[in-house]
Amino acid sequence: MASGKILVVDDDRSLIEVLKVRVESAGYEVTAALKEETALAAAKEQAFDLAILDLQLEGTSGIDLMQKLHLVIPGLPVIILTAHGSIESAVEAMKQGAYSYVTKPFNAPDLLLQVEKALENRVLKAEIQRLKSFLEEEY
Repeated sequence: MASGKILVVDDDRSLIEVLKVRVESAGYEVTAALKEETALAAAKEQAFDLAILDLQLEGTSGIDLMQKLHLVIPGLPVIILTAHGSIESAVEAMKQGAYSYVTKPFNAPDLLLQVEKALENRVLKAEIQRLKSFLEEEY
């Protein structure tokens, strides 16, 4: 069964509940936040393995929040969710460091596949970094 701590941030309470149920049913631990401040406070209290952020949050954007989360948890993979998807916003999210970009309404199996791949990617990056450090120590 899957494992990992996931931060979900959206200003739509009903969507958060749907995301929470779907992601928890796949075996992940979910912390949900409706606001940027709550999400940042949670990130300072515990380490998350992944964040799923709405692109348009009340008072900020998911991209801005992603950048702030990266200051707290460097290398945190982020999946951006949006109901207002465009090629331009997808490209911008990816340029700014998002792992992937998913439009609403989302297909739950597809979203869970993105979650799984993002977490695998994070583990692989950590292993590469560990091996690089090991090689640098040796030589």
